[in-house]
Amino acid sequence: MGLFSKKPVICNICKKEIAHKHKPKSEWQIEGPLCGDCYVIQMKKFYELSLRQKCVTCGMEKDVPDLWEPRYQWDMTGLLCKTCFNKKDLEFKNQKSFCTVCHKTLGMIRYNPKKQWILDGQLCKECWDVNKAKMG
Repeated sequence: MGLFSKKPVICNICKKEIAHKHKPKSEWQIEGPLCGDCYVIQMKKFYELSLRQKCVTCGMEKDVPDLWEPRYQWDMTGLLCKTCFNKKDLEFKNQKSFCTVCHKTLGMIRYNPKKQWILDGQLCKECWDVNKAKMG
């Protein structure tokens, strides 16, 4: 055992002795060094996974360029397919332009329901007054 002696390094996947070790990425969840071939195989596997993802609402798997990012107002994480994006966009527009209770077209002044009312969307003045009197 000299000062500069090296122990043989073994690949964690194929168990071959290697001269140059590669450190695996943390998201691969592999401990220990890899040989060049195993490193490239793992890299390809995770690269292909990053090219395809599932739609958040319907679960349909598509290529990432075919998926749409949700609008920031929707409070969503993930990607949506075109049909789910269009549905969500239409729902959001309806929620912003019509009263949640009576479905009357909202004008310039809109009222937000209180949290305890458990209503999603906005209200017209009449519906807001009725809910205020009913639930406080």
